[in-house]
Amino acid sequence: MFVGSGSIRAKELGPVVTLRDIATCFPYNGPLYKMTVTGSQLRTIFGHIMRRENRNGEGECYQVNGRARATYDDSQGMLTSLTIDGNEVSDEQRFSICLQSHHYKNSRSYLGVAPDELQVIKFKMVATGSREVLEEWLRNNQNCGRNVEGRLTYLN
Repeated sequence: MFVGSGSIRAKELGPVVTLRDIATCFPYNGPLYKMTVTGSQLRTIFGHIMRRENRNGEGECYQVNGRARATYDDSQGMLTSLTIDGNEVSDEQRFSICLQSHHYKNSRSYLGVAPDELQVIKFKMVATGSREVLEEWLRNNQNCGRNVEGRLTYLN
């Protein structure tokens, strides 16, 4: 799952979380789209979102799945490593990713891959409301917390 960081409007939730808190933290409730991409496309996406030009305060930044780890080398201007579950991603592999509607529609500029390229293998709407997915997850995963995990690493 790639969640646009700008979609998250609160630093933290809890200890008690109300529906109002969720709506304040995550005000957007558009559809979610799931698609299958190749490892090559996934490397392009991570390389695009991690590039230096995207880190100027105006770029599109994403929260990514905890199974992913990526390293970008600024001196080389390229993604140098992308692993899922500790295994390096190869170009031929296939991965399911999920995007918010706004980010899918603007994927050419936000992710470096055009929307029609994301529809080639498998594509479908998986939820009409992204906030409901978050609400369901919070209902089923109470009293959990997260720490900064170093999912995205930048080398100078």
